[in-house]
Amino acid sequence: MSRLARRLQMLKRAPESRFDPDQHFLEAALRGKTARKVRAHLRRLDPIVLMTPRWSRPQSFLEELALDLALGEPAVGCRTVSFRPLKGRAAPEAWYFILTVLSQLTTDQWNDKPVPMVAGRRGFQTVALDLLMEAQDRFAERGAAVALLGHGGEYLPVETLEDLAEVWAKFKSWYPHDRKTTMLLAASIDAPSIYLEDAKKVQLADFGEAEAAAAIVGTAGLTGRRSLETAARFSGGIPEVVTALGRAARKHGEMPRTRAGLVRGLGPLGDEIRYAVDIANADSALADRLDMLMAGEPLIEEPSVDGPLMMAGLLRKVRLPGEDRVLLRAPAIGAVAQA
Repeated sequence: MSRLARRLQMLKRAPESRFDPDQHFLEAALRGKTARKVRAHLRRLDPIVLMTPRWSRPQSFLEELALDLALGEPAVGCRTVSFRPLKGRAAPEAWYFILTVLSQLTTDQWNDKPVPMVAGRRGFQTVALDLLMEAQDRFAERGAAVALLGHGGEYLPVETLEDLAEVWAKFKSWYPHDRKTTMLLAASIDAPSIYLEDAKKVQLADFGEAEAAAAIVGTAGLTGRRSLETAARFSGGIPEVVTALGRAARKHGEMPRTRAGLVRGLGPLGDEIRYAVDIANADSALADRLDMLMAGEPLIEEPSVDGPLMMAGLLRKVRLPGEDRVLLRAPAIGAVAQA
């Protein structure tokens, strides 16, 4: 059972004056639904491309996922890695970093195993393929499986992403069946160069309302039902916003009760959101669209303006009968913009 599930159970056992997740709509477990979908694919050893909207905390999602996969049946061992340290680095540094991570799949411990320095893309592809095949043979002998979970793919050089995709395609052709090694690459939604052959493409969902409340409780402890419910709705389920509000409640001993107090509770994240809104408002078309969305009602999607706003982390799609719509991602964004 995941930590989030345990928090939901704790909420259900709380007194009536506390937040009751069973009283809320069916979107209560959006992120949990994503986790179940990704787990199922990884247990089948499908490759995955996970799109991670801004402020979605992919690292914590993948760490919980790795724990669930290790403890469940069939078990899948996972190596989780962030590519963020490669921001602004040249391709040779990225090659060496990736080869070091792949080499760790071939040993019993996540320790450093010497890997050769490579001078070009062909050399990287050759060594990377050899390491994947070594990991495949090792886990096939044991009747086990392993998955590499990498997030922050947007920080990898484009040519390195292309090399990694080519390595995966060659590996897949060598092992069309009974593969024991797979890969998940997570990147922000503005990273179109992320690709793996035959990968399942999944978008990382924000928390549903009950999940957001459970996550706040996990950080701050039980709090009054009304203030917890208000904070969960205010957050829109954006994981970074949920975390910031939980920390504010823990620091002050209670959840802020006013809209202005909730905005102050966001701390530095509020400045980051405000900056994203200011950048969007510098374009008149995006500014007009944001003004229309501030009312909080779903609108028919207009890709030319909604695409950039989604990449900025300000909008989300909602499924409604007939067609998809777009909605301001959280009331917190409107509150920050109007503060």
